[in-house]
Amino acid sequence: MAPEEESDRSDFRTGAPTRDGGPEDPLGDADLTDIYLAALAHPLLRREDLLAGGFNEADINDTLPLLEARGMIQRLDRSSWRVLPPDVVLPAFAARLEDRARSVRSSAAAMTRVFQQHQERPQDRDPFEGVQIVTSFAGINQALTRLIGTARRDVMMVYADSPIARMLLDQPMAAHQRDLVNSSGAPVHVQANYSDTLLDHPNFPEMLRLRAAKGDEQRVTPGMRLTTLVNDVGFAMVDLEDDQGQPHGLVVTDSAFSTAIAEVCRWGWQIGVPWRMGADGTNTMGAADQERAILQMMAAGASDAAIARHLKLSQRTVERRVRALMDRLNATTRFQAGVLAVRRDLL
Repeated sequence: MAPEEESDRSDFRTGAPTRDGGPEDPLGDADLTDIYLAALAHPLLRREDLLAGGFNEADINDTLPLLEARGMIQRLDRSSWRVLPPDVVLPAFAARLEDRARSVRSSAAAMTRVFQQHQERPQDRDPFEGVQIVTSFAGINQALTRLIGTARRDVMMVYADSPIARMLLDQPMAAHQRDLVNSSGAPVHVQANYSDTLLDHPNFPEMLRLRAAKGDEQRVTPGMRLTTLVNDVGFAMVDLEDDQGQPHGLVVTDSAFSTAIAEVCRWGWQIGVPWRMGADGTNTMGAADQERAILQMMAAGASDAAIARHLKLSQRTVERRVRALMDRLNATTRFQAGVLAVRRDLL
């Protein structure tokens, strides 16, 4: 090997020590520690002391510059060093390592942005990136758990007649009594908007009562035909079904797609009818409150049977009150009655 090449190899092994801790260690941590511990037994350290301790010359040549660069030993002449007190030099060395770690961590975000910007060009992007298809209730449940868990604070939900909505309505009522919290244990606020197509489900009133008791805001929007959920960090899902009624959900992490879903949820919420019913499940409302509740449900598109079931009244009583309300408002349709009630500040 030529002298130049040997010199290059030597430089590669030992490097040029730096002020903040030196080059990458050519030795394992255990070997480096062994030599340092041996040096502590010699306040005035000589190379011969380490050779006598059984260390080979190559390891000694590699280690002494590192210990010197880290401030653990101080060179006196070509072959001797003073070993400095470890209770002083080790905390100082640890502090330098912590400074370097903080610097590396602080640069990670900026370096990640540079990496992502150059990782792919817009024209190379997969048009389906950020959208995953799930075709089972297990996959849907996992997506729902992730949607709640990743939320910071808020989740918007729109439910139409779909596999997810039917699954929620058919599960035991105890499932609706749990608090919704994110992965950090913080409570998640829910805006839940239901299609009028769900009003006739026998479990619908009780489910709404239980969720209202947990703090959900609730509205009913006639004509909503899409089930979708989105949280405040842009994680969304859309519930679909095939011709056999089997679930076909879309899990969405693409920011543009999830933003569009959030806008649909906000639009449905704005045109929905607020749903505020008694939380105890019993019919303790006065006549005026019952009238207001009937108007709310009429405006939401509820049938007389659904209103009766929700208010725990007989269907005949509801039919009689609906006719009286429509006559008083001079309305020819139930929807018109709801519009006129809003104009007269009855809702």
